[in-house]
Amino acid sequence: MQCPTCEYEFDPAGDLQCPRCGSMLSCSATACAECDGCSGLLEQLRRNGKDRLRSDGGTQTDSVPSDND
Repeated sequence: MQCPTCEYEFDPAGDLQCPRCGSMLSCSATACAECDGCSGLLEQLRRNGKDRLRSDGGTQTDSVPSDND
């Protein structure tokens, strides 16, 4: 995978953070065919969910309050 910020080529298998510049890459901005960082469908779903939470600020979006509220 090539980092869009610094154009460094790296293996995204561990994480989607560029080891050179530290830029966090987004699954929504990168096509799966370009990345090849997920080992299967479950890994792809996990990364997409994690990416959405990060872009949402990690806030709770459901209408039901949790026990911690």
